[in-house]
Amino acid sequence: MHRFTWIAVLSLGLFLALPGPARADGLSTIPYGDNCWGTGTDADRDGLNDDCEYQVAFWFMPLFWFDSGESGFDRRPYFAVKSTSFSTRTLQVFYMDTFFEDSGVTTGHDGDPEFQILEVHYSGGRWYLDWAYLSAHRKSSCDSSAWYSYGQLEYDTAIDSRNASRGWPTLYVAEDKHATYNNLSTCDSGCFLQDYCSRTTYQYLDTATSNRLVSRNVGSTTVQLINSVTLNGKTERLLDDVEFKGWDDQWYRPNSQGYRRHLNDFGF
Repeated sequence: MHRFTWIAVLSLGLFLALPGPARADGLSTIPYGDNCWGTGTDADRDGLNDDCEYQVAFWFMPLFWFDSGESGFDRRPYFAVKSTSFSTRTLQVFYMDTFFEDSGVTTGHDGDPEFQILEVHYSGGRWYLDWAYLSAHRKSSCDSSAWYSYGQLEYDTAIDSRNASRGWPTLYVAEDKHATYNNLSTCDSGCFLQDYCSRTTYQYLDTATSNRLVSRNVGSTTVQLINSVTLNGKTERLLDDVEFKGWDDQWYRPNSQGYRRHLNDFGF
């Protein structure tokens, strides 16, 4: 026991056994609060500061866990933000996943417009996640989409110490189909037990260039900041009521339906 007495060792053990300081809920990393409303540049004329929209969307962007058998990781996400209440400082962020393809064996198609909506609010110097709507084959025969409260969601705080409960959520992505779920058991019961998820590979924030949200604010269906996007020589219209082809459009595969029907349903 060189250099330590038994008392010192016992004291150290007791110290290590004590719980550490409680981690505060929410996020303090967003440089906006009340000034998110009514200040700065507002290109989409919704009363919100454009940079605040980006900062909130960036910091709350969900962490995705993919299954080991996933074959369609590629995506180019976009977002929209709207204010639902100034009195409660509440925003909703619509994340357009825009996966290039659904690579399901029997039902695969070009373009996969799954999405998430996070409802967050600002209070006392921090932003808090309240609710999350997770699309899971929305408007299909096995629609498993649902709203979840913050308490029904997981938060991978060990991956980034800046996160906390009610920060950015951890979501599980169904293998090759990209439906999103709040936990593994919900995923495994999704789409009539056809979906499957696991914790194998994750994506979050700007870990890959294609997943960055810089200059990806689409505005809204009425004030469109981005609609037509050309990539790899092919053009995709994100906000129109047209087919979503995922910048691929293979002649031998069907295409998905577009995002506008979902944006309209939730008032974006």
